[in-house]
Amino acid sequence: MAAPYSGSCLCGGIQFTIASEPTAVLACLCEHCRKGAGGTHLIIAKFAHADVNISSGTQLITTYNFTDTSSGAHKAKAFCQTCGAPLWTVPASARGTHLLIRPSLLSEWQHLKPRAEIFVGHRPSWATPVEGTEQWQGARGK
Repeated sequence: MAAPYSGSCLCGGIQFTIASEPTAVLACLCEHCRKGAGGTHLIIAKFAHADVNISSGTQLITTYNFTDTSSGAHKAKAFCQTCGAPLWTVPASARGTHLLIRPSLLSEWQHLKPRAEIFVGHRPSWATPVEGTEQWQGARGK
C-alpha cells in the first residue's frame, strides 16, 4: 500500500487522510513514548504536516504539552477526547512542518516498518532490537 493513507481514532470520531509517504518510521523508547504506548516502545511515522487532512472530528482533538522530554525539546501530543486514542506528536523543533503519527491508526500500516530505534538506552533487558534497524542512544542521528 502506498499513499494516500486514511486513518481514524479508535471510536472513528476523528478521521484523516495523508497524501504522502512518511519521511521516516521510528521506534521510540523514550519514557513518554513508552508510557503513551503502554509497552516497550512506540512506533511513529513522520509525515509532512501539510499532507495531513483532518476530514472530521477536529473539535475532538485535545493536546497535552510536554516540557520534560528525553530530547530536551518541547512537544505536544494529540489525542481523541472521546476514546482517548493517541493520534500524533508535534515536536516544537518541527515548527509545524511535520507530525509524528501512530501508523496503527492507518487502515493500511503493516508495511511501515521502523528503520531506526531511538533512545535505545531505555530498552528493558528482556526486549530485543527490531531486526535490521539503526540503533541510536538519543534522538535520531545522535
